[in-house]
Amino acid sequence: MANYEIPSSQKFSVVQASNVGLGQVGSAVLDDGESVASMGDSKVVAITMLEDCTFSTMTQSSAAIAGTGSSTHGNSVTSSDTFPQGVTIFGSWSAVTLAGGLCICYLG
Repeated sequence: MANYEIPSSQKFSVVQASNVGLGQVGSAVLDDGESVASMGDSKVVAITMLEDCTFSTMTQSSAAIAGTGSSTHGNSVTSSDTFPQGVTIFGSWSAVTLAGGLCICYLG
């Protein structure tokens, strides 16, 4: 197994890591057509659907993978994918644009 060094920008104390993971850097309520993008080092870390939601943009932040640099995984979300009211999804997105519905984006 290759050794992987965590960049200093990704090293947090236990309390800091908990706060960042819970979106305590801030939040944004998005309504039809509104968007949020990365601010400094913060990313969207969770999205809670207040109504059924569709997205026109959900740009994944690069995920550092040991020995491979950065990568994204899975399929892209399209505007035909509907996330039902009450669902919270977690991840790391640098940009989110809501096509329809109402949601809260948590920044971390």
